[in-house]
Amino acid sequence: MSNIVIVDGDQLIFEKIFGAYTVIPIGATLINGSGEASINNKKICILGDEKKVSIKAAYTSPGFPISGDGTITIAALAPDQQAPFATATTPVIVVGSRFTALFTPGKPAGNAQSGLEPAPVPSTGSGQFTHSQSFVTAG
Repeated sequence: MSNIVIVDGDQLIFEKIFGAYTVIPIGATLINGSGEASINNKKICILGDEKKVSIKAAYTSPGFPISGDGTITIAALAPDQQAPFATATTPVIVVGSRFTALFTPGKPAGNAQSGLEPAPVPSTGSGQFTHSQSFVTAG
């Protein structure tokens, strides 16, 4: 567990397994900060910035090896990922432990024999923050 403050452009790492799905992010997995304070000219991430994360992803599921697609979002931060900060009016986001992520399928996965996966449903997984700065902490 770490109380290092997360800033604009810090990377998110998601577990590959979301229930029965194997999920692979497509493109950058970053969080955007909107706090008023800055660290190294990057805005700090404040509570609410996690709700703006939306990552495109490909997925497969058992019996359906042809990739489908969908979106990964952050469903909830862990309690140890929120901390008061002297210059912020709302709690800041810190590295902490692991957040709850949600994968929502869009285009269903498929297979060559039976076609598309029947009615894919959202599934939860987890992820964590990595940090680009190491000297400012909160909490």
